[in-house]
Amino acid sequence: MAKDLIPPPSPAGRPEPESSESADRIAEGLWAGNRRTAQVAPEEDAPAAAERPLGPSRYRSRFGFVVGALIGVALAAVGLGTILALDASEKPPRDTWSSWRPTGHDQLDAAKQIAEHVGVKYRLGDSDQLVAVQSSGMEVADRPLSVALRTASVGGDIELIEGNGVLYTLNGLGKHGSIAGGKPSEERHLLLRREALELALYTFHYADDVDMVVALLPPAPPKQNEQEAAGQLPPVQALFYRPGDLRGELGVPLDATVPALTPRPEQIDLGKPEAKRIDALTRSNLFRASFQQGQDASVFLVLER
Repeated sequence: MAKDLIPPPSPAGRPEPESSESADRIAEGLWAGNRRTAQVAPEEDAPAAAERPLGPSRYRSRFGFVVGALIGVALAAVGLGTILALDASEKPPRDTWSSWRPTGHDQLDAAKQIAEHVGVKYRLGDSDQLVAVQSSGMEVADRPLSVALRTASVGGDIELIEGNGVLYTLNGLGKHGSIAGGKPSEERHLLLRREALELALYTFHYADDVDMVVALLPPAPPKQNEQEAAGQLPPVQALFYRPGDLRGELGVPLDATVPALTPRPEQIDLGKPEAKRIDALTRSNLFRASFQQGQDASVFLVLER
């Protein structure tokens, strides 16, 4: 009879509630037949979870790779800069304005080299050199030379110009410096102006202290049976430039203004763009030139339109 009073086991196989082991398993939700979820830790336990040490980030390897790459690029840039600096200190920078440049230590040495370099390029049809080019400072017979410029042929002002200049004399080695050979022509005159323009461009570009250039052109050859007044020289023309007159041409390579291939007089076509460009760059700077001595024995180069 006592056995009849003990309740039968649960049909689901779950221990009786009175069992302490069964109660603990049910409370923790570990029993297979229990549908309750595990209880969340109370709020007072949250700080303990926050104090747990964090593990390494999964992006740690990527960050290290990026930092290493940036350091490598920086070191490569520093090394390349050092190499370029050493190379620049050993080789002077290349001047791309012209393929040739003077090596003179001062403006007179540079002007002499420019005169020699440019002079041999200009020739007559028979290959004789057109003119001999002499260079000097602004002086004549070792006396300082001042420039007196008449601004207009009629009603103009007189502008006295002082400065650091170079004087080129284009001597044809004929009478009074005229060109001994060949035939005078408009094309030959344009070729002389082209030569004077090239002299001025080289001088302004490579002689920084020069602020004016004068190129004396050879006079026209004397005509047969022409009577000359005693002591009177034939009229001479001169091209006169200051740096501002050629600012645009000095800002582009020389070949863009004066091509490297120098024509002979008979090869010049006055209707072609090159001839028109040379005429435009020289005609407004072309003057009639004469030397005059002032009452105080000073010498003037008088330039008139």
